[in-house]
Amino acid sequence: MSRITAACLRAAALAGLLGSGLVAVAVPTASAATITVTTTADTVDGGDGQTSLREAFTTAGANGVDDTISLGAGQTYILTDCAGPMTHAEGHELVVEGNNSTIEQGCDATGIVDSTDHAGRLELRNLVIDGGPNTTNTGLEGAAVRSDSELMLSTVEIRNVLSPNGSVVWSSFDHGITPYRMSILGSNLHHNTGSIVFCENCSARVDGSTISANTGSGISMVDGYPLVVESSTISNNTRAGISDTGQGFPANKLTINNSQIENNGRVGIRCVNCGVLSMYSTGVNGNGLTAVDALGGISFSMSERNGTPASSISSILSSITGNKSTAAGGGLSVTPILVEDGGETATTYLDRTTIDGNQSAGDGGGVAVSVGNLNLYKGSLIGNTAAGKGGGLAYLTPGPASAVSLDSTEIQTNTAGTDGGGVHVAGAGSVSGFQPIISGNTATGNGGGIKVGFAFQVGFDGGKIYGNTAANGAGLDLAGEVVKFDKTTINDNAVAPVTGTGGGARISAMATELLNSTVNGNTAAVGGGLNFTTATQVKLTHVTMADDTATTGAHIAAVPAATVAISRSALVLPITGTACAGVGGAFNGTSGGFSVLRDATCGSIASDLVTAADPQLAPLTNGYPSGRLPAATSPLGGRVPVASCTIEDDQRLQARPLGANCDAGSVEFVETVAPPSPDKALKDLIAEVRALHLVKPLETVLVLKLELARAAIKANHKPAAKILLTAFIAEVTAQSGKKIPAAAAAQLVIKATAIRDSL
Repeated sequence: MSRITAACLRAAALAGLLGSGLVAVAVPTASAATITVTTTADTVDGGDGQTSLREAFTTAGANGVDDTISLGAGQTYILTDCAGPMTHAEGHELVVEGNNSTIEQGCDATGIVDSTDHAGRLELRNLVIDGGPNTTNTGLEGAAVRSDSELMLSTVEIRNVLSPNGSVVWSSFDHGITPYRMSILGSNLHHNTGSIVFCENCSARVDGSTISANTGSGISMVDGYPLVVESSTISNNTRAGISDTGQGFPANKLTINNSQIENNGRVGIRCVNCGVLSMYSTGVNGNGLTAVDALGGISFSMSERNGTPASSISSILSSITGNKSTAAGGGLSVTPILVEDGGETATTYLDRTTIDGNQSAGDGGGVAVSVGNLNLYKGSLIGNTAAGKGGGLAYLTPGPASAVSLDSTEIQTNTAGTDGGGVHVAGAGSVSGFQPIISGNTATGNGGGIKVGFAFQVGFDGGKIYGNTAANGAGLDLAGEVVKFDKTTINDNAVAPVTGTGGGARISAMATELLNSTVNGNTAAVGGGLNFTTATQVKLTHVTMADDTATTGAHIAAVPAATVAISRSALVLPITGTACAGVGGAFNGTSGGFSVLRDATCGSIASDLVTAADPQLAPLTNGYPSGRLPAATSPLGGRVPVASCTIEDDQRLQARPLGANCDAGSVEFVETVAPPSPDKALKDLIAEVRALHLVKPLETVLVLKLELARAAIKANHKPAAKILLTAFIAEVTAQSGKKIPAAAAAQLVIKATAIRDSL
């Protein structure tokens, strides 16, 4: 039997066993090869006994196995063969271990390394690539490294490569995958020209690397995702630091952590129709300062599409400072590119992010948002400038479902060329803020601190709005359906020049409510503290207004169609003018009682105290807590009977009452007012009974008993007064929990008993 026949029979038998599943055979694989470069000369000469770098590439591209090319330590390899780049054209892995050597291109307009098989992998380690002379303006694709395969640069320096109409490092395809199609680790790419890192439809990771001082953009991607930048610096490039495009899907994700994107000529980060931008502990600073088409710190456009999750921006513990844009949004611009009815709402969330010192030639010196919702939390908008609206922030998202919140955010010393020195909201469903600080902002137009064109709900809880200037509405210029302030201080705002309206706030709304708030030291021609310009229903409860200045309405000026109801408040110490005044007609003020008023222009009833006496208020504190604390002997003390004290705490979160009764104004305190005379105590008790709005027959009987007791005391018939008070107590006790609320009845009994026992 011949060897050929035997081999055939063995093959047939093996095939049968494999088919029956009885035999498992391990197929041997070719082992990886190491190719050592032995000469620095760029030669192709198989007979010289040396292996050049170019010959090593040729060998690796033809032997069908994974290869490692090892260069000599610390050598310089000058490429002189100008026919083209060193090429790896095989679907296997090639690792080039540079051993801290340099590959220098000695040819003009010629690539250096090219990996052409999409199934392969190219890794360059511990290597310097120097572009050489490159005197010709050229547009090579990947002039230093071009890779159709998976590419990794590890501890690689690339310098002096010129490809002004092309790219320096190039890779393509396989987006949405990991391991990343392109990885740049611990590398330094500097003083090159072109798109320095260009990735077309591929995924990329940059970690521990520097891409700086290049002519062109640092990272340029076309529909590439995900892109992850970790612990890297991308700086001083003449165009973009990072630029990408996408199709609007959340998978188009850009993640930047612990990195610096700074001093890039046109823009720090630009992403067009992208899905998600996520930043953590990253600085985007000083971008857009040199290009005539500057786009500032971050320019991001996103979609709201049906059937896809929402696009979003998230920035945590980061900074966006000192950037400049010739368009909207000096620090951050968020714009729509495709918005469909019923699409998922996009969001921009800035958490403990400083946005300071940015400039815009349009709207939004710090931030301009024109799509989705915006939430700022414990960050800052300080010292930003806009030629248009919104020195700190321009929120331009339309629609009743949109929302902007400014929680624990400092909005200070921003400047707008038109409206909204600190913040301009063109229109929104809601505008809210928990403990924001809005101070020192300036608008040439209206709304020094905040301008809201219209919102269905505007509300501030614990806000500090002070030291802002504008033509009208120096502190706030608000239009909406419902405007609410709780535990908020509005002070020392001034229209400039003093010919405008609404020093503290100018408000146009259907309903306005101030609760536990302080309005102090504001200045305007009309409405030094507050100016109401439409037929709004205003409620002031436990509000302190002091030291406001205006020719018309030092504290409040309102059109006749506005109804201003004041209860349990202190409107004292107007600097000039009367406390309240009408604009174009009479002031329509009503009283809920138990207030202290400098004059009667706001409207008053018997339970109010109208007095010019010193209210004994301490200076304003503008920290947390805030307000003007009255002295223990202030006439504000004990003005509100317990039965009418329905607000549980004050502006300083102190419980009410702290003394025997509650106090007028925003701040509760422990009063030491001398006990009233029996006649005064009875008079107050009568007012308290009437304030309960009991059924008329019962109110008449109770008031009559108290009036007869007053008359008996005046006639020095104290026994008769005691009998009448005992009858009053019995009647109240009988009706407790029936026609008189139990809590109110208990207070009436306590006070009537105290008066009776004092006789």
